[in-house]
Amino acid sequence: MRKLVERLTPDTVASRAIMVLVAALLAFHLLGFWAYRVGVESLATAARDRGLAEHIVSIKRAIAGAPAGQERDRVAHDLSSASLEVHWSKVSLVLGTAPMTERTTTMEARLKELAPELAAESFRVGFADDGALGAANADAYRHMMLISVRLDDGSWVNFSSSALGANQIVDWSVIAVTICFGVGIVIVALLLLRWATRPLRDLALAAERFSLDQTPQPLPENGPIEVRRAARAFNTMRERIQRLVTERMQAMAAVSHDLRTPITRLRLRSELLDDDATRDLIDADLGEMEAMIDSTLEYLRGGASSEAIRPIDLASVIETIVDDHLDQGHRIALVGLTTAPVLGRVLSLKRAFSNVISNAVKYGHAANVMIAESGDQIVITVEDEGPGIPPSDMERVFHPFVRLEESRGRETGGTGLGLTIAASVIDAHGGLIKLANRAEGGLCVTVSLLKASQSRTATVGHAEADRQTRLAALS
Repeated sequence: MRKLVERLTPDTVASRAIMVLVAALLAFHLLGFWAYRVGVESLATAARDRGLAEHIVSIKRAIAGAPAGQERDRVAHDLSSASLEVHWSKVSLVLGTAPMTERTTTMEARLKELAPELAAESFRVGFADDGALGAANADAYRHMMLISVRLDDGSWVNFSSSALGANQIVDWSVIAVTICFGVGIVIVALLLLRWATRPLRDLALAAERFSLDQTPQPLPENGPIEVRRAARAFNTMRERIQRLVTERMQAMAAVSHDLRTPITRLRLRSELLDDDATRDLIDADLGEMEAMIDSTLEYLRGGASSEAIRPIDLASVIETIVDDHLDQGHRIALVGLTTAPVLGRVLSLKRAFSNVISNAVKYGHAANVMIAESGDQIVITVEDEGPGIPPSDMERVFHPFVRLEESRGRETGGTGLGLTIAASVIDAHGGLIKLANRAEGGLCVTVSLLKASQSRTATVGHAEADRQTRLAALS
């Protein structure tokens, strides 16, 4: 039930504020309309009862002043109206034995209060539905209120009305005005809320577009005080991240430079060795150290580069990588599109696909590369014939320094950063990389990138901030 409520609840601040406003307006208008109806009905009832009392007194006086007999009956008929029928008779229309109900007692007391003259008269009040009439006349006066007033000569003036006590007709014009008033308030509130929440949208957009390889643009610190504080905190956080990553990169570059100097000296000294086997082993170890340094620096850059983003033919880049492996005698094949235009950085993408294809050749003994088009995306699949990856390790292999082959022997090499670097570069280009085991055996790596006609350079690099923050902490 809680999940259903959360799913139905609007997500944005503006929509939630509108929901609260609409609920408050609805409750306010319902209570207001109820109060209006109660007030109007009370006034209408009071006016109706006062008018009834005045009519009874005036009609009774007019009939009492007329000669007895047919003249009184004619006067009673002339004084009748559509809502109040008057008859003169020698007998009371309301039985003296009629039961006294709550509404009968209330109406009698009300008439006596509004027309004190009736208090001295003998009059009866009853309702046909309550048994105020005899059985013979009950059907003719059903649903009517009856009042009988006795004259001085013992005759009776009988009043009957079907309109008394009827429900008031709903005034739809009042409801229409209320609805229009509420809609107008909601529209004005929506415009004001959109204006008030614009700094929040700018803050979210700045966080999405945060990138370490772009010149930081301070977020404007405007809006309500809470939003200004959040914007100020975001600007401070971005400056700290930029400074932290820059310092870490400078430190790693310095360490790399310092390490390359003794490595170079060791290479020179190894050349003086007479034992060729020992010299080859030392050169291999030194080469592995240099490769580790290069991979670590590339990983820490996380795809960040000063190289400009421009249209490139991804098919040509991949073809170059495949040709290099063919020259080394590896089993590798390339099929599919011969042209694949995307927006990106040539060196970064070449490094990413080189890592993916090299892994396929190294661990899968062969690689089949296919370039295809799917809607607005270029899809590159790299399949190998290796043992694949356990499903539980599909996400772990993207973590830095993770190698499923733990020996780190010279035969397999590697630092556990190849897929991490590839994922970082693909993310920086707004793409997606996925791993899946093939049914016939082996691993299938799928990379999707937007075509150049669909790419938006503003979105390239948005995913770097989170990754770079994590890398800075690791370094």
